[in-house]
Amino acid sequence: MSEPRTPKTGKVERQNGSRKVRKSESPEDSIKSKVESTKSKEGNTSASGSDQDNIANSEINDKSEIEHPKSEIKTMEVHHHPEVEKKGLKEYNLHGLMIFLAVMMGFFAESYREHLSEHSKEREYAINIKKDLVTDTLNLNIWIPSLYNRVLGFDTLITYLETPGPVKNGSDMYYRARLSTRNSIFEPSDNTILEMKSSGNLRLIQNRDIVNGLMDFERSLAQYTNLFDIDNKEDILTYPLLGELFDAKVFNKMVFVQNKDLTEKEYARGSTNNTLRPPGNPQLLTRDMEKINLLIYYLHQRKSSFMGEIRRLQVQKEVAEKLIAMINKEYKLQDE
Repeated sequence: MSEPRTPKTGKVERQNGSRKVRKSESPEDSIKSKVESTKSKEGNTSASGSDQDNIANSEINDKSEIEHPKSEIKTMEVHHHPEVEKKGLKEYNLHGLMIFLAVMMGFFAESYREHLSEHSKEREYAINIKKDLVTDTLNLNIWIPSLYNRVLGFDTLITYLETPGPVKNGSDMYYRARLSTRNSIFEPSDNTILEMKSSGNLRLIQNRDIVNGLMDFERSLAQYTNLFDIDNKEDILTYPLLGELFDAKVFNKMVFVQNKDLTEKEYARGSTNNTLRPPGNPQLLTRDMEKINLLIYYLHQRKSSFMGEIRRLQVQKEVAEKLIAMINKEYKLQDE
């Protein structure tokens, strides 16, 4: 009676009447033994050859799967760079020259555009400067005669103060004394010049004579302003003396409030539109000759300041008229 065989765990064999248990074989050994057993029994078994071949092939496939696991082999793609055509030295030089010319033409075009823009701005500034100068000239034609009239008014007041006895026209004396405290300064129309200086656009004016004329105008204006500062200090010195020599109650009745803007002429004359001559014939509170003499001295100093201001304003007017003529000629603005 043969021993039973357990698949995949081992075989039982008889050797020398004893029982021997074979150790379990590896898959490779098992496949080999099956193949050999199949070959040895080809002639004795009744199984068909095709079935035996199928069994053998199946076992061999199992062995192949064990020995060679499936793996994927990816094919690496190789990218070939296109061949670059080699250029000669002349072609490189020509290419560089074309780039250079393109850059230079762009530079010149941009420079020309900026030149046209700056020329347009220059002309616009010149037109505005001329308008300001024309306004200044018209105002100077008011200020210069008005300062002369103020000098004459001071002379009349000094004459009243020098009178030894009662003044015949006390009303006019109080009126001129009240106006003597008024102070006014000529203000030029210099907005365009200030804008050009602050923005650095004064450089746009190409004509040096025009630029020099503008500088002369500003220097003359600075000198006029210095004289006005002196006049203002002298004006303050007269206040205490006027308060000691004149009746303040009369001054208080001379001024009235009027909601009206001063004209240039009124401002230059000392804003007389809200000051009236008092009624009657008011006189000085005292005939203190020392105080009267000191007041006359300060009025005299103010007269001198007025004369200096007149000279400076006359220079400004001459410079302004000359500048207007140069701007008209340079920019052809006669019809502007």
